[in-house]
Amino acid sequence: MRRTLYLGAGSEWSLSQLAAAAAAMGGVAVYLASLSLSAGGFDAFWWALVLLPLLTMAWAGSAAPLAYWALMLFGWFTLTPAGTFSWWSLPAAAGCIVAHAATALSASSPPAGSVTARTARRWTRHTAAAFAAAVPVAVLAGLLDGRSLGLVPTAYVIGLGGVAVGLWFVRTSPPVNPG
Repeated sequence: MRRTLYLGAGSEWSLSQLAAAAAAMGGVAVYLASLSLSAGGFDAFWWALVLLPLLTMAWAGSAAPLAYWALMLFGWFTLTPAGTFSWWSLPAAAGCIVAHAATALSASSPPAGSVTARTARRWTRHTAAAFAAAVPVAVLAGLLDGRSLGLVPTAYVIGLGGVAVGLWFVRTSPPVNPG
């Protein structure tokens, strides 16, 4: 038996889809809390962005989440002190990864569709693997913090290269729903 909810005059939504939206909102809340602690606070406008995954869940498969996270990353780079490293970036990365994975999982089925436990476990493993990759990057960044090694442009290239390889890997072998 599948349970669905109607939100206004729009289409019906499964509890799985609403859980994915709640997970995305939780990831955004963790990201914003980390940003607030790293930046020493910010305007209340940024906290309103926690609700955006719920409001835009109908567009999970579009470019809306990309634009949303571009805004969030812009906020990180403009609100934190330039040239500094904060260990709060690690929980922020976890929040970003969870929110992104929840949005991607939501986009993998129709609004009234359910996510099987097997699919949810597979996505959880992929999310954990992505976070596991963030940990050594944060440790390396922490070790290099404050040193003038002239590696800043090189670090950007290596980091972006790693992101590109990761995206290529995920796009060429995404988790599939066998049923």
